[in-house]
Amino acid sequence: MLDANDELGDLTSWLLILEKIVEQSANMVVITDAEQHIRWVNQTYTQITGWTLDEVQGKTAGQLLHGPLTSDLASRFVRDRLRQGMAVSGVETVNYRKNGEPYTVLLNIEPIRDSQGQVRAYFSIQSDLSEKRALERTNARLQHHLQVAQRLARLGRVEFNPDGGTMQWSSEVYTILELPRDEAPRTFKALLGFVCPEAQQELQKRLQRIMRNGDEFDHELPITTHKGHRRWVRCRGVPERHGNNIRPPGTWTIQDVTVYRELIEQKSLNNAKLQAMVDEPTCNLEEANRSLEAFSHALSHDLKKPVRHMVSYAEIVQESLATDDIPSAQAYCQKIVAAGTRLQSLIDGMLAFSRMGRRGISPTWVRMADLVDDCLGEVAASFGGRRFCATGQDTLPAVWGDPVLLREVWINLIDNAFKYSGHQALTRLDFTHASSDSGWTLSLRDNGCGFSPAMQSRIFQMFARANPDAAIAGDGIGLALCQRIVQAHGGRIWAESAPGDGSVFHVALARRSPGANTGTP
Repeated sequence: MLDANDELGDLTSWLLILEKIVEQSANMVVITDAEQHIRWVNQTYTQITGWTLDEVQGKTAGQLLHGPLTSDLASRFVRDRLRQGMAVSGVETVNYRKNGEPYTVLLNIEPIRDSQGQVRAYFSIQSDLSEKRALERTNARLQHHLQVAQRLARLGRVEFNPDGGTMQWSSEVYTILELPRDEAPRTFKALLGFVCPEAQQELQKRLQRIMRNGDEFDHELPITTHKGHRRWVRCRGVPERHGNNIRPPGTWTIQDVTVYRELIEQKSLNNAKLQAMVDEPTCNLEEANRSLEAFSHALSHDLKKPVRHMVSYAEIVQESLATDDIPSAQAYCQKIVAAGTRLQSLIDGMLAFSRMGRRGISPTWVRMADLVDDCLGEVAASFGGRRFCATGQDTLPAVWGDPVLLREVWINLIDNAFKYSGHQALTRLDFTHASSDSGWTLSLRDNGCGFSPAMQSRIFQMFARANPDAAIAGDGIGLALCQRIVQAHGGRIWAESAPGDGSVFHVALARRSPGANTGTP
């Protein structure tokens, strides 16, 4: 019989369950006990700091990560908050990697309390801000360069002779246009000829506008130099008024602002990258919070329910034994065993789900026809006496994947097909496949009871079930495990169904990655 107090009170077991939430997070996640000794870290922590779980277990974060640049003020603040059992949010400090390299980190720490409100552990999410801060420093340098470029900019001058319609260009204009210097008079049309074609129409509109209202012309234009180089220039000129008439500007200034424009564009790109860096951790944190919320819900309902049943049944057994009602006591003992078995199944499923995040895949060529046929025989054996008919499994191709993990996928899918077709006299399973340059899509159609299309987005979530019929065994973990395995292969899994019309599950697997060995099946 399962001892619920021992199993559910084991912090290590719960850390394995929580691992499913945080193993693939882009943030560092650290679990410590009530004395702030490290009990568990995720893979991102190891990738960023260089410290493995075995190296940090039992130590405090300060022992490993603090150094000369670590803020004493921030460290004291964190210690005081945790000593009082309070959360820490948005604290920024400098930590050190195993190789001695400093990095900037944003700390968020939440206490985990038991039912009496006592702090039992701490859950810490840490974001590496090093690249973000480096980009901010780069932006500051770019801003400085931009200011220097503006101070040192040299202006070209164009003098316009309205009587002859010609212009005199200063030496700087020739330099900007990469033209050999000569004394020949130049026309306005010749100057406009350097403006890039895509800007010509807008330029003509602006020129017409200043000749109507006499406003200053101040516009940046892309040009193509005599040597074919693309540059940006800023042109300025003020029309001259003679009574009611407006004449073109007598003097124009032309300034090469190519460096300025490039710096502006670079700054814009850096800002966009900074924003993306802010958005991604925010999305990851929101996803972690949603996963943590789902886990809390499962903990409160799916796991506590069998425990409550076991306690209630045990009380009835006590009462029955007190009145010498042995048959009743035996009956409720069987109920306790069933509830304990159910609880053990839930815990095993959740641990299997979490371990999937820790083990990588070991791909090789897998003959799906043999693997599926083997899974079919194993599942059918557990449904003794069930009549079934399977077609198409012998046509399935060899695919590139982890045979152990892919076996879990097909065991779960075939088991579901058997469970949800129990009302049929004959269980039918039809296997098909499609192949393309990008990979394979393997499908299984059954003649089960089906499910509502509204459930398609939920059936692959932890503890979600397509059919609420309690008579059909299941804990809502199998399909979630299938999805995680398929995603680890770079593929996807989805289902199509309608109530009473059976279901079709599709498993799409990508072809070998470029780094995979080139052996053939």
